[in-house]
Amino acid sequence: MAAVVLLHSSAGIVGVGDYYARALNAAGIATLEVDSYTPRGVRNGNDKNAPVLCDRLQDAWGALAYLAKDGRFNPKQIGVAGFSSGGAVAIMAGMGIRPARLARENGSLPQASVYSAHFALYPACANIMDDQQRIRSWINPGRPQNWGTTGKPIHIVSGTSDDFEFDPKTDCLRMGKEFPDIANQLTVRMIDGATHAFDWPNPPPPAHSSFAKAQTGGMVTMRHSAKEAGIAQKEMVDYFQRHLK
Repeated sequence: MAAVVLLHSSAGIVGVGDYYARALNAAGIATLEVDSYTPRGVRNGNDKNAPVLCDRLQDAWGALAYLAKDGRFNPKQIGVAGFSSGGAVAIMAGMGIRPARLARENGSLPQASVYSAHFALYPACANIMDDQQRIRSWINPGRPQNWGTTGKPIHIVSGTSDDFEFDPKTDCLRMGKEFPDIANQLTVRMIDGATHAFDWPNPPPPAHSSFAKAQTGGMVTMRHSAKEAGIAQKEMVDYFQRHLK
């Protein structure tokens, strides 16, 4: 059986993952949504002790190792999908970024163990590319955590009105140029007029986010679009049905 790991946004588990899980399950694909906050005693990404992206990579790779050991699932048919910061983690997994201090020769997560497909919704691409002091310096080729691209497909869906980006119309589109090693793995679909978290039925009102614009901060507006959410839901199911055969 195929399975997909779901990685929540900085808001935590708010029902968005479940929206996609229901459709994946109906298509015969199992899901495992990872809660990166509750076990650590935090409510959301704004809490002082909230895990950063590098910490959440441990959760993503740990989920893969967990499912790969379960005889119900084919280790070659496990994908990962993430929302906002969870989407960034999904992209980083496809880039081959592993948890810090993980030895390349280890029994729990060998180098050959990788996700077969990656789906990232509104992943704040600028955060991955333009936060030079933190994220970018940590994931660049040659860093100990970068084991080299997995070669598996990465798909990004983002909106042209996503305030998390510096330039929402182009930031995700330049990722292939910024990271040429994954250019052949990468596909991007931009949604005209969609905001960050366009699939969240009850998003909070506009507010300042310290995570926006490569963590330099900015105002973020989120508007739900039932139409675009439905399209993205079907797109995710079709994507994993195609790549987790």
